[in-house]
Amino acid sequence: MNLNKHLVATGIAVAVIHSRGSLAELLTFSIGSVLIDVDHLLFYYIRKRRCDISGMFRYFREDVDKHLDSIPYLGVCIFHTAEFFLAIAMLAVFFPILWFLFAGLTFHILLDICDMIRLNIPFIRAYSLTEHLIRRRRPGYPYR
Repeated sequence: MNLNKHLVATGIAVAVIHSRGSLAELLTFSIGSVLIDVDHLLFYYIRKRRCDISGMFRYFREDVDKHLDSIPYLGVCIFHTAEFFLAIAMLAVFFPILWFLFAGLTFHILLDICDMIRLNIPFIRAYSLTEHLIRRRRPGYPYR
């Protein structure tokens, strides 16, 4: 999903759950739901050695999205992995507000998975670092 769709979905989710949390908790949920995609900028930097946000959006829109049917495996987005989710959950035991961050992350990844299923590409990205280490050795990686 693109940033605009994530912002709209997050806004709707916050409107629905607003009575269940404080402003800080809802903000933390929103941060988890939207800023998880910062890893796309890291992904772009590793692939292109550039760090410009407009270039990143162009890369994903033009180089990746238009060729999804021919890409067997795109790679890993570190903040979208099970290991990152586990780290946040472990920290949330000590800092309870992070459960709202975890909920936002989970909301985001569920939207992504639904969108990838809709596009018939549910396994275009790795869901764990271990999976990435295995898949990166197969033909088709890295996509450039």
